[in-house]
Amino acid sequence: MSTSDFSFPRNEHLKHRRLFETLFAKGKKEFKYPVMAVWVETDLLDETPIKAGFTASKKNYKRAVVRNSLKRKMREAYRLQKAPLLQLLQEQNKQIAVLFVTVKTDNTSYEVLQDKILLLLQEIEGKLRNAG
Repeated sequence: MSTSDFSFPRNEHLKHRRLFETLFAKGKKEFKYPVMAVWVETDLLDETPIKAGFTASKKNYKRAVVRNSLKRKMREAYRLQKAPLLQLLQEQNKQIAVLFVTVKTDNTSYEVLQDKILLLLQEIEGKLRNAG
């Protein structure tokens, strides 16, 4: 595995309103406290197998510094652990959009987020294997 496999390029960022609407209308939810993943198999606008987004609610985290820190931690955890899911999607020629959402918690360390995001990615991978 080369170092380029651990990147999170701009074309993998979840940005388009249509994808967000599809996620919330048809998305499947997986939850591992304190992170929830909403994902949907869809046709993306480009050749990218996966588009990922990260959010922390302003309702639960009042300070922008805390929200931004949580999103940075989630992005890093995802970036380092996405390779098996990415490989499966390329093998099956599928595309998905996924949004990671944190729920209220007092102390969310990087280690906790890393473990939960890994579990969520494995669960999504398992469901895609069973469907395909």
